[in-house]
Amino acid sequence: MPTRPALRVVAALIGPVALTVAGATHPAHLTAESAAWWHDLHVIMLPLFPLLGLSVWALLHRVRGGVDGALAIAARVLAFVYAMFYTGLDVLAGIGAGALTEHRAMGGDIGDANSVMFFEGNVLADVGTWSLLAAFTLVGVVFVRRAGWVSLVGTAVLLGASLSFTTSHVFWPRGVLTMAAFGVGVALLLVVEGRGRRRSEASTT
Repeated sequence: MPTRPALRVVAALIGPVALTVAGATHPAHLTAESAAWWHDLHVIMLPLFPLLGLSVWALLHRVRGGVDGALAIAARVLAFVYAMFYTGLDVLAGIGAGALTEHRAMGGDIGDANSVMFFEGNVLADVGTWSLLAAFTLVGVVFVRRAGWVSLVGTAVLLGASLSFTTSHVFWPRGVLTMAAFGVGVALLLVVEGRGRRRSEASTT
């Protein structure tokens, strides 16, 4: 039976790993030929994008009270904002635009509806991605405060990935590498925390 720490690692990494794999199959452009998979892939990714926010919660699950607790609460709220708003992009520019393009390929008239879908989706995505960047910034602050400067490498990787995500989505290659970087950054912080916990346990025995 999986242990609680193992489940936490899964919770922290499942989003970046799943989105790296899914992003590798993302069409480069929305065309009549790619519309069906564009639509279906974004349906598949509908529950996956919020899992990046779950990474924030998993990294901070033991942080309560004081300044760190307040920062953790703010980071969790920002992760929730990301999950809500980025899902809007997935629905509009992914599922909706894919369906409209399929409809047009079959002779239907959609006018400039696709442009509207992408515009509205991108507005929502901006709120989501910048909220995620802010959330991981706070995660980094908490880790540096609790574990020291050794946390800076993982934090820098996460912030770089978050900044890239503001303009990359999950398109190959940049978007896929961005998702992979999220996984690397999360893993590095988990390693830092694990080492700190083992040192703390050793000092009390």
